[in-house]
Amino acid sequence: STAFLRAPRALAQVAPAANTSLHGVSRPFQGGTGVFPRCSCARGSHAGLACTSLALATHACLRSRRLGAGVTARQVPPRSVRCHAAQQPERVPVQAEPAIQPGFLEFPDDNFFFGAATAAYQIEGAATEDGRKPSIWDDFSHTEGWTEGKATGDVACDHYHLFREDVELMAGLGLQAYRFSISWSRLIPDGDGEVNPAAVEYYSNLIDALLAKGITPWITLYHWDMPSALEQKFGGWLGPKEKVVSAFGNYARTCFSLFGARVKHWITLNEPWCSAVLGYLSGEHAPGRDKAPETEPYIAAHHMLVSHAEVVAIYRKEFAAAQRGTVGVTLNADWRQPWNAASDGDREAARQAMDFSLGWFAHPIWFGCYPQCMLDACGDRLPKFTPEEQELLRGSSDFFGLNSYSSNFSRKLCKPLDGKGYWWDIGVEWWHKDPRWEKTDMGWPVVPWGFRELILYIHRTYSPPGGIVITENGCAFESAASVKFDDRPGALQPQPRSAAKHLDAKAAAEVERSMRDIAEDVNRRRFLKAHLSAVHAARVQGADVRGYFAWSLLDNFEWGHGYTKRFGIVHVDYATQRRTVKASGKWFARVIEDRGFEAPLKDEQFAGGTF
Repeated sequence: STAFLRAPRALAQVAPAANTSLHGVSRPFQGGTGVFPRCSCARGSHAGLACTSLALATHACLRSRRLGAGVTARQVPPRSVRCHAAQQPERVPVQAEPAIQPGFLEFPDDNFFFGAATAAYQIEGAATEDGRKPSIWDDFSHTEGWTEGKATGDVACDHYHLFREDVELMAGLGLQAYRFSISWSRLIPDGDGEVNPAAVEYYSNLIDALLAKGITPWITLYHWDMPSALEQKFGGWLGPKEKVVSAFGNYARTCFSLFGARVKHWITLNEPWCSAVLGYLSGEHAPGRDKAPETEPYIAAHHMLVSHAEVVAIYRKEFAAAQRGTVGVTLNADWRQPWNAASDGDREAARQAMDFSLGWFAHPIWFGCYPQCMLDACGDRLPKFTPEEQELLRGSSDFFGLNSYSSNFSRKLCKPLDGKGYWWDIGVEWWHKDPRWEKTDMGWPVVPWGFRELILYIHRTYSPPGGIVITENGCAFESAASVKFDDRPGALQPQPRSAAKHLDAKAAAEVERSMRDIAEDVNRRRFLKAHLSAVHAARVQGADVRGYFAWSLLDNFEWGHGYTKRFGIVHVDYATQRRTVKASGKWFARVIEDRGFEAPLKDEQFAGGTF
């Protein structure tokens, strides 16, 4: 799952100021959302579109409709940006159509599919088996203090040995598609060079098992697990551009050659924002670097973008004609709504916050250039694309893969931030929240209408030719019974199925009774229903959304959080590797079978803002 866009420790939030009235999002209008209309230079050259930020809407362009009483929100500025109440501008309420319409919300089978997603290091296990060598996440998780409970992906969900059982689970849920990643260091242990035949057999068998059940495979080539050999050899994503681009291109070419006759949907990179920021700025993720926040995140991201473009070019030139597949990218984003939708400054702040997160990667891939606000803020610290790279990048995704989990409000700065690097380059306060928003176990606000607005923004800004595919959406939202189950000694220390202890009849019956309560994940079901309602609302308003992958199929290794956060629609007892479909999974299966669901009732909906 995506890591939520967060402030660094130096931008820690402080006690909120006085309450002020605040409402939801602006109603979309032709040419853009009510906050960000389509860039006026879209009629001109690609270069002009690439280098010009989205124009701001004027207040006159905001067509809004009052839909009920407002909510209150509190300002929570960072310590370095405290403002006196007298300095805070008046907030003008602007509301949107609700994210939920009454009645049956239909997703026709001819233009929409449902699936679930995972990633190799999070579920496979078998970290040292059959020729696999370490990735940067093996190194990171085995370093003292970097993961909660000293957790690693050594065993995880033991999917490497249990994939046939897991495919049966998918079939029982009625999944139409399954998104998974290939472990680069399993397939090519040294990152470049010799291919591991055991890995070829494993992934080939997995693909065949999926196809035999009528489940369409979607493969992610890179889900954060750079081979350690390449990290040590030339610095991975920070290494010389030519070397990392070549290695990634060769790896992708190997995958296309081996599996492309059966796999028609490819994703180059998963959430490069997370790889760049959490891996090279905060150091929260592998490879754990945080010493050069002014430069390293931008260099790593730049090399990922050029590598993505190279892989897409390889597929289109060498494989597309024969294999007739699609290739694209998955980007993570959370919606940034203006704190005061009538304020030019806050609308500009929201646009800039979007450009510095989503636009950092989407602009080069669709337009061939970084957003203008990034060029202005970063100057020479932001690497430059060659004309050839710009040409390769522009239009280098057949679809827009979107991972999204939350939303925030953005507003202009009260005064300049004191610091340096990416967080300060953004130059706006992007982190404000409505205190009424419910939060997941990760502490992320649940804002379904923000999900709808994000989808509409992407549709109108980038117009992806293959539409938008929600490649991740879900939550960590466990029941009290599940938390109690995880408090047992050894409960969060995965064991291979082959090493699981045999339970006597009494103990097995106790686990069975516990599992009924554990699987009743009411809030996850609410979350999925609310966000699918938002997808439906976006489609009604014209957004070309073609599929939805729930994150995640299985509870799994949640990166720095280890096994303490559960996102799965299927519960995993890590001590025994037993799988149990949760209530959310059963609900999801009914949605797939019925091709829709009844809209959430009022008491099921999430608090805060317009919904």
